Amino acid sequence: MKLSQLFQARLEANPALKSLFELSKAIPPIDAGHDFFHVLRVAEATVKIFTAELMLKEERAPSSQEIDNGLVSALLHDCVPVPKNSPLRKESSKLASVEAVIWLNEVKWDASQIDRIRDAIQDHSFSAGRTPQTLLGKSLQDADRLEAVGALGLFRTIATGVSMGAQLFDSTDPWAEKRELNDKLFSVDHFYTKLLGLHRTFQTEAAKAEALKRTAFMEQFLAQLKHEIES
Repeated sequence: MKLSQLFQARLEANPALKSLFELSKAIPPIDAGHDFFHVLRVAEATVKIFTAELMLKEERAPSSQEIDNGLVSALLHDCVPVPKNSPLRKESSKLASVEAVIWLNEVKWDASQIDRIRDAIQDHSFSAGRTPQTLLGKSLQDADRLEAVGALGLFRTIATGVSMGAQLFDSTDPWAEKRELNDKLFSVDHFYTKLLGLHRTFQTEAAKAEALKRTAFMEQFLAQLKHEIES
């Protein structure tokens, strides 16, 4: 993934950010949907969402420090890899926030900013069920959730399902008309247990609009899948 000019410029301007970039790059992914390219997309999206929301509500552009906070929050948001089927999954964002503080202190990040980054990381996870209170937290959470919808969400759902041993769908009852939905057994069920309603949880205006577009794509995909299965 090619970095934006802004991202590249901030890496060159901030040695601490560059160090954390390299540390994040070395973290082994838990599956194909949580690789370093996912991290980079979330980082780019976090800054875009933060900037759009700041311009809308405060009519100003973010400072260099705010941009760096957004980038590093995303770079470290999954710094403690926890598989989706792990009993520790609901604790993953908390574990990542604790580890992030250690790394931030090691590179001598501005101490006055560390709590903001920690809180944003701790609050971002869907599994944790937390609602961010800061714009940074909302931007990170929305950026990460955008990865779960649309074409990217489709790819990542299948990749995660395969890693957990799930079938694509129940061949005898693909739409769960006579059974309970179970996205641990059937990947298509995940659209109905989570993804199609995820747009209602977005916190920022820019991300909400994009999430609705991506949700419409998933609905079109499922309609096509239904057509192909039933024909």
